[in-house]
Amino acid sequence: MIHWTIWKYIDVKEEICGLAYQSALCRQKADWLIGINASRLFSVLYHRTLNVGRVQTPTLAMLVDRDSRITLFRKEKYHHVRLVLEGAEAVSEKITAPEEAESLRAACAGASVRCISVTHEKKKEAPPKLYDLTTLQREANRVFSYTAKQTLDYAQSLYEKKLLTYPRTDSRYLTVDMAETASVVLHLAAQVPPFDACPDFFPDVAALVNDGKVSDHHAIIPTLELEKADLSELTVGERNTLLLVCRELLCAAAEPYAYEAATAAFDCGGHTFTAKGRRILSEGWREIDHIFRASLKEQPEDEAEPIALPNFTEGQTFDQVDASVTEHFTAPPKAYTEDTLLAAMETAGKEDMPEDAERKGLGTPATRAAILEKLVAAGFVERRGKSLIPTKAGINLVTVLPDTLTSPMLTAEWEQKLTAIARGEGDPAAFMAGISEMTRELVKTYSHISEEGQKLFAPERETVGLCPRCGKPVYEGKKNFYCSDRSCQFVMWKNDRFFEQRGKVFSSKIAAALLKDGKAKVKGLRSLRTGKIYDGTIVLADTGGKYVNYRVKKQT
Repeated sequence: MIHWTIWKYIDVKEEICGLAYQSALCRQKADWLIGINASRLFSVLYHRTLNVGRVQTPTLAMLVDRDSRITLFRKEKYHHVRLVLEGAEAVSEKITAPEEAESLRAACAGASVRCISVTHEKKKEAPPKLYDLTTLQREANRVFSYTAKQTLDYAQSLYEKKLLTYPRTDSRYLTVDMAETASVVLHLAAQVPPFDACPDFFPDVAALVNDGKVSDHHAIIPTLELEKADLSELTVGERNTLLLVCRELLCAAAEPYAYEAATAAFDCGGHTFTAKGRRILSEGWREIDHIFRASLKEQPEDEAEPIALPNFTEGQTFDQVDASVTEHFTAPPKAYTEDTLLAAMETAGKEDMPEDAERKGLGTPATRAAILEKLVAAGFVERRGKSLIPTKAGINLVTVLPDTLTSPMLTAEWEQKLTAIARGEGDPAAFMAGISEMTRELVKTYSHISEEGQKLFAPERETVGLCPRCGKPVYEGKKNFYCSDRSCQFVMWKNDRFFEQRGKVFSSKIAAALLKDGKAKVKGLRSLRTGKIYDGTIVLADTGGKYVNYRVKKQT
């Protein structure tokens, strides 16, 4: 009976593992089948290498969508009327019309104001959870401007040096059996500068532990090797990354940040004005974070320090108040940074996936950094400071691809079916048959494009000037400067004998001057008669024929 139970358990376990294997294999095959065919198809159609992928393409589409919303945004003006009330400022609702705002200001200036309500609410802000790879990458980008790949590289190096636990994890908790180790590591981290300046606190190790929320690997924390580590021997990136993880561990085990939020409402001439404030009751985990941020050479932007409201009481009145109008503008959406894009990838399409889906969002913590680097390397995205901006090629790629490939919905649909396969409720063969049919339909539907479409990914050419004959742009070729209008025969050849005889290279700078002014000042011309060097002005003498003529004037 005992042996039978054991073998039954092993059979069930092997069956579960087999189903998970089938699900993972289907995902891998489907990714390859769609990626290889779509990439080849659109690369051939548009005469440029266009990498298409289930994760990469929707990520690019998110960047393009955000860029479009920023470009199309039109700011709108609005106003607030502000009343000064003994150490606080009460603010009106948004007012669009400036004349309405000015009318309200005039009515309130010097008038009497009455407090109509005061509310106090005690609130707590829970400590942050431990880092998984994505949250570590986001924070390192926010604090140190590291790219996701740089952070992964630093964390991997620290792992290899046995100072950090395995970094490629999507869990933010520890397992129960790690509680004792975590307690020791917490005290080691508290001795590392600048955390040795933190006041004594009693860490809550239980807050770090949750077996049910640990998947393959637990959250990222320092190891016991921290005790004998010399942080000065680490690179700057490694040291900063390790300190971030130490800070997160200490904060996660600290007490909540507690405060009292106060809101006071005032009436003036039938209009309501509101004043808000916050009184800190206990800094909790935020005190550790403040000490860490104060130690940084370049400190990231922090929230403004909260201001406590005076002790207003209901029915309290204020006479002869000062009133003013302030002008404001609506702000466009902010461009994605690696921090905000990683967060968006983590939740993309999440609402359409089953609760117990193996994967949610776009990509995994281990692959997201590589996806961003691929988009940059392929020329579809560029970094501008912290911002990630789609290039013209990236925007065009999203424009020409079908919604099926650019929407996170494809991932959501796959995860629903793959989850069913992993539970033994789905057929792997039927899933792959659907993927094959989708691929065939894709190739059939997008078998050809227009001539205009083929030009979308042509390399951008810099205009040298305007054609003197037809006014169209003139571009530089390998051997000439030519008019962009094929019907116009205007061409200036780089190997023209006029320049060769005078020992000068016909440069784009000379060409640009000739097209703009009809002449170009040139130094170091060689005389055809005497061989001497002189400075002169080359004049464009175009008569409209097959070849363009030039003449030279010596400078006196």
